[in-house]
Amino acid sequence: MPNKEQEPMLRVRSLQVSYKQNQQSIPILKNLSFELRKGEVLAVLGESGSGKSTMAKAVTGLLPPSAIVGGGSLEVGSLRIGDLSDSGIPWKQVRGRRIAMLFQDARLALNPVLRIQDHFRESLLYHRLASADEVLSVSARLLSLLGFADAPAILSSYPFQLSGGMCQRVCLALALSLKPSVLIADEPTSALDTVSQREVLDCLERMQRELGLTVLLITHDIAVARAVSHRVMVLRRGVIEEEGDTRSVLSRPRTAYTRRLLAARAQLARPSRDRKMPPLSASGPLLEVIGLNKSFHPSKPILQDIHLALNPKEIVGILGQSGCGKSTLARCIAGLESPGGGRVLIRGNEISGLKGRARRDICKRIQLVFQEARASLNPGRTALQLVQEPLHYLHIGTRREREAMARLYLHEVGITGDALSRRPPQLSTGQCQRIAIARALVLKPEILICDEAVSALDMNVQAHILALLQRLHKQYGFSMIMISHDIRVLRSFCHRIAVMNEGSFCEVRQADDLLQESNQPYTQLLLKCAGDMEEGF
Repeated sequence: MPNKEQEPMLRVRSLQVSYKQNQQSIPILKNLSFELRKGEVLAVLGESGSGKSTMAKAVTGLLPPSAIVGGGSLEVGSLRIGDLSDSGIPWKQVRGRRIAMLFQDARLALNPVLRIQDHFRESLLYHRLASADEVLSVSARLLSLLGFADAPAILSSYPFQLSGGMCQRVCLALALSLKPSVLIADEPTSALDTVSQREVLDCLERMQRELGLTVLLITHDIAVARAVSHRVMVLRRGVIEEEGDTRSVLSRPRTAYTRRLLAARAQLARPSRDRKMPPLSASGPLLEVIGLNKSFHPSKPILQDIHLALNPKEIVGILGQSGCGKSTLARCIAGLESPGGGRVLIRGNEISGLKGRARRDICKRIQLVFQEARASLNPGRTALQLVQEPLHYLHIGTRREREAMARLYLHEVGITGDALSRRPPQLSTGQCQRIAIARALVLKPEILICDEAVSALDMNVQAHILALLQRLHKQYGFSMIMISHDIRVLRSFCHRIAVMNEGSFCEVRQADDLLQESNQPYTQLLLKCAGDMEEGF
């Protein structure tokens, strides 16, 4: 624990931020004050929309044009900024070497037309931290430190060729390459599997211990906060609800709000007692995947001989590390990627390669909730308009009926009031995820594929969304494929779980059987890492 007598490395005083919306000003942060000492890790907990990401953007000068800074001061070491509402602040002196930012939406933070090595080259050369000849060796060493087995291959890749978890680790390596005084990590592990989470957290701990790195860790995962932070600050509606050392706050919370966050975390860790297998249909599986293969490069297959059957009303979970092919499989089933071989059938009918009206008809039957919710939403449309998009595209209902259906499903996922008229840039990532789920459910599909649908959400909203999906599953009887790196989610939700490793299934078993014991080394590794993160809950 850093010495309490040390001079603060980061100090924020009386920060006030609001957003302009429809000629109104909506307060987000209200006189927020906090400080970090050198070598300290401060975890900021709170629900989606509490102001965590807005706080991080405010102290780095990255707020959108719709934001209004009403006041506040910032100190980073010897640099003092007296008034954050001043439009002439030299943010180039702050960002990078003094405060490095690790963004929540990793894929959006990377330029899609540049290779990863070009991102490192641009950053390292701009800040004069390496020569042109040293860029590749420095960046490869950082990527290896963050668990990449083949760093040269990652450096030669484009962001769209990497999984969401891989992009997150690349962004972390880019941030650390600048050797900052303060690192702001906005949900650095939300897109990572338990093995990669442990690797990233170990890396952060090692950097903090050996280099005295000061970290402002924004997270909704209480286990992550408990694992690496010295202090915890609980944020609610732009106000600090509770603050103190990590052990005290998480074991003896003083406020009802913090206790509610902890209760939601404990609820997710408990297996569901209502998970009976649905009866098999006489007509056979609803969905069949037979010998599916996919490759983006001839020498690097992504999917290898995938076989999967999904029965009516069944929920199948797919568990695996980042980059193992889970999202690619989802896109192939939904028709967003063309398989390199194999077949995808619904009720015995081939659906791969369909076009035109036949493709649109399949859209009604299979819906996909993407991992990066914000990237899947049109930034120029409101929440209400976004949920009406698929209804309009498929010519379902009148304008009034479409709006009524959109309002109903948005209400179901907790988007109400003025949030209906907000656009994605004005919403938290958690709120964007809920809109994406409502947009998928509004078509009442036969098959719903959720690709890390709750990984970016705080514990309260995770529990709410999972309960909502379970209720709608019982009510409408659709089948589900739940893709997740979080064993807690699959344990509480699925009938069967398929474990994916390097593009193929190493086992498919009943959820209870798989989670109690497994003789597969890879599955045992996933279970052990998950158990380590759950320790103490």
